Amino acid sequence: MLRWSDIAVQQERYRDLLREAETERLLRTAKDPTQSNHRFYGRALTWLGQRLVAWGLSLQKRFDTAAPASVSQPARLPC
Repeated sequence: MLRWSDIAVQQERYRDLLREAETERLLRTAKDPTQSNHRFYGRALTWLGQRLVAWGLSLQKRFDTAAPASVSQPARLPC
């Protein structure tokens, strides 16, 4: 038969394991440089992509009328 003291010891052990696991998770997150870099590089790459699209659109608007039809129109493949 289980005594109350055995149950209390097991519960305290369980809480210790939870605290240890949480500490370990926090340490892994803090030590992993890719975790924090993903957010920075993701924002930087998003900004760069948006800028490239905007620059490309402004170049198309500026030079689209000056380009010959063969350059501005995609080539058609024979069927």
